[in-house]
Amino acid sequence: MIETAMYIGIGLLAGCLIAVMIAPLVHERAVRLTTRRLAAALPQSIAEIRANEDLLRADFAMSARRSEVAIEQLKSKTARQLVELGKKTDIINRLKAERDGLRVEVIELRAQAAAFKRQLAAPQRPARPRMHVGALLRRWTPYRVYH
Repeated sequence: MIETAMYIGIGLLAGCLIAVMIAPLVHERAVRLTTRRLAAALPQSIAEIRANEDLLRADFAMSARRSEVAIEQLKSKTARQLVELGKKTDIINRLKAERDGLRVEVIELRAQAAAFKRQLAAPQRPARPRMHVGALLRRWTPYRVYH
């Protein structure tokens, strides 16, 4: 049993010794990769710095121009919508005036209809019997003319 424990201990020590030998190599590689990554991210010369600044200026100018174009389009769209709104308002006002005229006409026609109904409902005078023209002349002319 002691022998088994010793083998386990020797194995652990050998593993730790190997890890201590490999650890600096792994650490060195990690440092080298990180250094390369940072060097690639940072500009190396003044020319690169200026080129990056110029690129940023160009990006800003493009985005500003896109914004200006979008604003112009929105302004023209708003103006077109205002023109359409004015036309539609004009049509609405014209239709309202026409509607009011028709309402007045309807009121007049209803008044005429009511007058006709009253006229029909009112008792009418009996119609006089129609007389012949000759009979009317005899009636109004003196008696001597005929005899």
